[in-house]
Amino acid sequence: MNELGNLSCIGSGSDQSIENCFLTLHERVGRVGSQRLTLFSGLSSVFSLHGVLPGGGVSVKKIPLGVTVRKIEFIDDATVSSPEHPLYAVLISRELEGDQSHLNDDGISLEETRRIHDEKEAVKARRQVEADLGGFDVEQEWVEEIERDDCFHIDMNVGGAPPIPKTAYALWIVDASNDWSVIDSFELGEFEHGMAMKVMTLTNVADEKATTVVTDTAPSSSLFITVGTAIVDQDGEDVNSKGRILLFEVKTNVVRAGSSEPITELNLAYEKNILLGPVTSLSCLSCDGINRIVVGAGAEITVEQWGEGKLTQVGFFHANMQVQDVKMFKTFLILSDAYDSLHFLVWRESDKSLTLLAKDYEPTPVYAAGMISRGASMAFACHDDRENLQFFQYAPGDPEARGGNKLVCRADVHLGMQTVSLESHWCRSSLLIHSATPNSTLAALKQQDSLFGRIDDDQRFGVHFGTSDGGFGAVLPLSEQVYWRLTALQSVMSNALESSCALSHRAWRLYRRTPRRGGCRSNDRKKGVIDGELISKFCDLRMTDQEDLASAIGSTVELIMDNILELNCASMII
Repeated sequence: MNELGNLSCIGSGSDQSIENCFLTLHERVGRVGSQRLTLFSGLSSVFSLHGVLPGGGVSVKKIPLGVTVRKIEFIDDATVSSPEHPLYAVLISRELEGDQSHLNDDGISLEETRRIHDEKEAVKARRQVEADLGGFDVEQEWVEEIERDDCFHIDMNVGGAPPIPKTAYALWIVDASNDWSVIDSFELGEFEHGMAMKVMTLTNVADEKATTVVTDTAPSSSLFITVGTAIVDQDGEDVNSKGRILLFEVKTNVVRAGSSEPITELNLAYEKNILLGPVTSLSCLSCDGINRIVVGAGAEITVEQWGEGKLTQVGFFHANMQVQDVKMFKTFLILSDAYDSLHFLVWRESDKSLTLLAKDYEPTPVYAAGMISRGASMAFACHDDRENLQFFQYAPGDPEARGGNKLVCRADVHLGMQTVSLESHWCRSSLLIHSATPNSTLAALKQQDSLFGRIDDDQRFGVHFGTSDGGFGAVLPLSEQVYWRLTALQSVMSNALESSCALSHRAWRLYRRTPRRGGCRSNDRKKGVIDGELISKFCDLRMTDQEDLASAIGSTVELIMDNILELNCASMII
């Protein structure tokens, strides 16, 4: 199947710089009638050892690194990364075995060990007698420190102290053009866990109190790889967890001895200890030409400003329990609390403050949050521990908003799968998704139709996600006309089609309430979400069944197929 349109002809190329190249000539798909010529560099990467061909001309290659990749992001800077040498920042972890052989011999003889043990037993018995005579509980009055030799006894006859599993975290810089080789790396501490990573540009803002000369020049900016960590002491939960913010600079002006090619190195420019808790979220806030870093640590959100070689806190907001993630658009923030749903904030540059506009008052444990939009309207998607998806809107004029302090729930659905990330993508039209040259196609469509790209359906952003069981899904906004057409089709298909094990499609997609105390949501479910899995079965039905279902809702098969095609194209992210 060819998704690029009708194939007119195919021929081999004669370019000596590209081996096994070939040319294809396609017809234009859409209203603009023109042909396009495409040059392919061969299929060697597709049919390689780790290559896969999923379709649509996209080649997916598996890169075995031998470690667990926690975060990966492209370094989008021309001074560091180039098309010939694309560089990526990768936060990885590896499993190690910690050696405990030093515990086999503590330097104390067997007689001394017995004597110490007898002394401790005598002290414990004396305390118990005093507690019985005094009429109090020894466990409440006496607090005894637990020592390691009280927890276990090492028997050398069975091999001594066993190794314990450990996890080591590191930051890598890899070159995708050189078989994803590691250029440079930075190892984190022994009890330090990498939680967040972000490549961002921070503005170097001078101190307003120390600066008295006013200049018209814009402040300089620097590219950093920011890493947020969590430090858990060797004693575990006996002490509070802390975190760190690490700022790395990527330098390419280092020349290796005996070679004229510059190499790239990581340089730790700055580190800051965070006592509020582990750093779970890092984001870049841009306002009035100044880029700042938004840090989520524990139950606090802090806005840090880079200047004079250090980070300075200029704003904060206190959440209820634990900051899970922060999503941003312009100067607005969506805070997802691990136990207290969503908070909608705004950054005010005038007084440098984070102000709470509205929140959801349900005690919902949030696993992931995202944003979808269509035209001028925007909604916030929330995925919880019950595998539900809820969609909220900030509507101060709505009576359900309690004067604008509450996020209004517009729709809900039971997803039935668990995910930890909702990422936004632009919903492309079928005229663009099936084009080999989308930039020129978009220009031609705007020239042909002056209104193309201005209506709400051309300005849509959906969310996509991967599930813990290996699935992939997307949530897309629909126009009102398409929504009601597919709602009627969904209702008819749920009654007409035979379901597996006689289970109900409607009951499966109903919202599951949280069992936590304090839940104040009523049993009324908003619904408002189309089940794309059920609707897509329409394409696999016989022609007679399609016509019967289409006539039952007062539509045509062609119109429904066009709507399903647009949904499939809008859900593509590559």
